[in-house]
Amino acid sequence: MLAVMGDVMKSLKLLFLNIILIGCLGQAASDIYMPSMSAISTAFHAPISLVQLSMAIYMLGYGLSQLIYGPLSEGVGRRLPLVAGLLIMLVGTFVCAHAQSIHALIVGRLIQGCGAGAGGALWRTIFRDTFKGEELAKYGSYFSMIMIFAVPAVPMLGGYLQHYLGWRANFHFLSLYSFVTMLAVIFLLKETSAHHHKERLKPRFILSTFSMMLTNRVFMGLVSCIFLTYGAFFSWLVVSPALLMNQLNMTPVAFGWVILASSSFPMFIASQLNAKLVTKLGMSFMLNVGWGLMVISGVMLLAGHLFWGVNVYAIIVPIMIFYTGATLVWPNVFATAFTPFGHIAGYAGALYSSLQIAGGAVVGAIVAHLPHTTQVPFAWVTIICPALAWCVYYFYVKPALDRAN
Repeated sequence: MLAVMGDVMKSLKLLFLNIILIGCLGQAASDIYMPSMSAISTAFHAPISLVQLSMAIYMLGYGLSQLIYGPLSEGVGRRLPLVAGLLIMLVGTFVCAHAQSIHALIVGRLIQGCGAGAGGALWRTIFRDTFKGEELAKYGSYFSMIMIFAVPAVPMLGGYLQHYLGWRANFHFLSLYSFVTMLAVIFLLKETSAHHHKERLKPRFILSTFSMMLTNRVFMGLVSCIFLTYGAFFSWLVVSPALLMNQLNMTPVAFGWVILASSSFPMFIASQLNAKLVTKLGMSFMLNVGWGLMVISGVMLLAGHLFWGVNVYAIIVPIMIFYTGATLVWPNVFATAFTPFGHIAGYAGALYSSLQIAGGAVVGAIVAHLPHTTQVPFAWVTIICPALAWCVYYFYVKPALDRAN
């Protein structure tokens, strides 16, 4: 009996390790070369706006491809789409690592994003397939803690790779990461879906399922909120290299450490606050606080520029408040949106994640073409996007939720 329990625990730990590798990969591919943007711009004699656009292009492929992987996983299971996506990502990463022009890099980033979308669409689904009840809460907490510190640490790693080995080393590292993850999926990950069936791949089922979600007022209203919120969040990833490294002359290593410190600690504090307060105050209250903090951070960025100009403290302190607010928004929007769609989790997860990432791609592409000599343009993004998200929630989503309750 003890031997059987030991084997079960070992398999759960291996599965959890797989989920960590899969869940972190897409974000790692997005962020790791942030400290190298100036070096890439110089190497290709390209404007920084085109290098920033490569991030938005990656997110476009990452988001849209999830609309394929999610439904596919409902028909053939989780493992095959994951392996296919990881192979595509390896091809895109190879193109990036050996690119001889900025346009080749952008094409590689698009291919890379289309492959990474498999992990983005399916890690949450695999998590829900496997864990239930108290185990879901326990392992979910572990995963959140790891993500809070692991994902912000990626730009720091990229800073060291840039400093010692150059910008192509970022993509060589991603090739190794993708290859190891693919081997882990092939040899260690057992199929987690017990309900997939080829009937779910029929056009009629796909169209009716997506139509049901697209016409659901609460779901699409919340997706609109997350589109705008993530758009503001991703804009900081686009803007920060040009603002901190070009304008404040930070080294790649210093930039990586600043990104880690300014994001991981506020996210950790906010996640703890949300866990303690959401049952007492409700998700609606936490969402109001989250969007409010994001708007306040934008006002602080404007005030900081007015009084101190382009100053590291006038930028980083508001950004820490911005991350705190965003971290209060993510789990509460997600929990509210997914409640009615547990029976079609693959479809719901794909549509939700795809449109969230699309927000990053669209707003990020716009922000990439704004001037980055000061924090002012980004400040307006952090005011307008969360304010619009709050308006959609308060005037469109909340009345429907109140009627349903």
